[in-house]
Amino acid sequence: MSVIAIPKALRMILGEEATDALITVINNVDLEGKKELATKGDIQALKNDITRLEGEMKLIRWMLGVVLAGVVSLILKVFLIV
Repeated sequence: MSVIAIPKALRMILGEEATDALITVINNVDLEGKKELATKGDIQALKNDITRLEGEMKLIRWMLGVVLAGVVSLILKVFLIV
């Protein structure tokens, strides 16, 4: 937890109670912001998902290549071999 130093002039203008309330609000905002950060587990899960998707994309490319080869062979058979 970081230390917040409120300047004396601001502390005098706000008053002690308002200054303490301001510090509490700043600390809560800091904690809420940290809750939104990704953890190591989140990053590892993302890496796993990306790896799985890369594998699936590679499989889809091979499947598309096989289908295109089949279509080309059928077209060649129809137009070149009578």
